[in-house]
Amino acid sequence: MSINISFNAGSSGGYSSINKNSAQYKAVERDHLSAIIANEASMSEKERLIYETFGGRDTIIKNYMKLYDSNGNFLNAYGVAGMCVDGKSPSEYNQIIDVSEDWRQEMFDMVKREFIQENGVANGDTTKRTSLYTAYQKSIKIDDRLKGTWTLGQYEKAYNKAFYDAVKAANPNWQQGQPFDSRILDSVTRESVESQLVKSGNTFVKKSSSGSTLDMKI
Repeated sequence: MSINISFNAGSSGGYSSINKNSAQYKAVERDHLSAIIANEASMSEKERLIYETFGGRDTIIKNYMKLYDSNGNFLNAYGVAGMCVDGKSPSEYNQIIDVSEDWRQEMFDMVKREFIQENGVANGDTTKRTSLYTAYQKSIKIDDRLKGTWTLGQYEKAYNKAFYDAVKAANPNWQQGQPFDSRILDSVTRESVESQLVKSGNTFVKKSSSGSTLDMKI
């Protein structure tokens, strides 16, 4: 049975209530409308009835519009625009840029707190990383968010490695997950860690006493 699926201004689906001039609508039109229309065309009469009962295309489009900000930028699961890597090469966003001292300190404090709390083991159930990164991303301009996130992640690795090295230096037999005296970390400051970092390509490496560089893998 052929079904004519059209949504006029006066239809039960509404549709006229959507601002078609908004950047959000235009983003949905660009990214999803053809798929929505194709899905409608394949519906049975019963499916069409259920579809319209729940608002039809009007509801679908409004839900999709929530995925974009007022400028038509796609929002990730945490409500942050500018974090989509589709169509981009890693070389475009895996770059070192300036990160403010305040945010570097926020990261240092979090890494230290969680290193002590979890005895040097990364714990996805207790970490506050997502909240910190989300807040940081929202604090900077959209074009810098991917690169800034990458850069802050390089600092996070460096801080974590510095804490690990400090504990191992005090107790060579220590293994991650084992308790340690947290006072060992008192001598490790953000400034002391950063003073040993040099940029190498798209990451940081630690200078050795001889002036050569060392990786920061644990």
